[in-house]
Amino acid sequence: GLCGYINDVDEKRFKRTLTEYKKICRSQYPRKGLGIDMHCTDVGLEPAGTVGMKETESFGDHDCAHEHEHHAHSHHNHNNHNHDESTNRTQIELKDGGASLSYGDWIKACQEQRTSAHDERLSLDENAVRIGARDPPLFEKDTIFQPIVEAYATAQTTLATPDVERISKVTAEEKLFAPCMVGQLEGQFLKMLVQMTGAKTVLDVGTFTGYSALSFAEGLPSGGKVMTIENDPEIATVADKLFKESEVSSKISLIVGDAVSHMEGMLKAGLKFDVVFLDADKANYIKYYDLAMAGLLERNGVILADNSLCALVYRKNDARRQRLHEFNEHVRSDERVEQVVLTVREGISIIRPTQAFWESREEEEKRVMHSAA
Repeated sequence: GLCGYINDVDEKRFKRTLTEYKKICRSQYPRKGLGIDMHCTDVGLEPAGTVGMKETESFGDHDCAHEHEHHAHSHHNHNNHNHDESTNRTQIELKDGGASLSYGDWIKACQEQRTSAHDERLSLDENAVRIGARDPPLFEKDTIFQPIVEAYATAQTTLATPDVERISKVTAEEKLFAPCMVGQLEGQFLKMLVQMTGAKTVLDVGTFTGYSALSFAEGLPSGGKVMTIENDPEIATVADKLFKESEVSSKISLIVGDAVSHMEGMLKAGLKFDVVFLDADKANYIKYYDLAMAGLLERNGVILADNSLCALVYRKNDARRQRLHEFNEHVRSDERVEQVVLTVREGISIIRPTQAFWESREEEEKRVMHSAA
């Protein structure tokens, strides 16, 4: 209060005080004293750069005496003048790529045109997708990713180990269908996922030449185990050789045969896994999922379903397209779980049973044990 109230300050002192304050803010404080812009769009509010920031930024950019006189005129003219000044200054600052703009003004000047492409942050575009539809929506492309985006993301991702790279090389040499491999981007995702969750056991349903199984094994701690199932004996032979040549061969057990039959046997044997990864024939995804939920999944474990967005990219008359859509709907309508579908490669669904599911499972197991006693 030592500077007095604005109505009691003469013009000379007013100009001097504002000039001194402006110098202090611009020379001693981050962002020239403008503070931290709130991420308003994350909570459904207007971007900060479109509301208060333009008036705050423009204040003090012109002579303080002019500003003092300006307040004596209409508020309408004041807003128009500030808008013109702010617009002109923004155009000048954009010459440096927006580096000198505050975060709020950068959003306003450079990023607001992207808003419509990110409507999913707040709500679902009901015109594009109808929840519970019998058929998946039409999608004309045969991939969900753009080549440059995929290449850039892969380039910024940790390189695969020599053992994993060997799988890619051998798959090509054997002229096997390379798209069946998860690839470097997804392989690193799987490896890091088991590391972050502290998983110790993985059931890999659908080995192919072993990219996913080896990625999982590299992420597991010492003593961890990956059980992987492959139905094709010839492809299994290729994978087995690659596993034995790797540094994590002791962590991998390859099983050859029908996945449903082997999973049923594991269920009867009481085997449980921290992660169940579905990447075999798409027509049986619902069976695999139901078996995992029936008891193969360890408490707090997760189910991963690969290629879940192939419900869009497979051809319209491909039966697997419809089966994958039915699987996605099966999971979506299952109140025992919560899930998210990631647009990594051809889609990965991460499915996690709820706490209520595990509590109900424990109560059921107690009742069974009590009855048996």
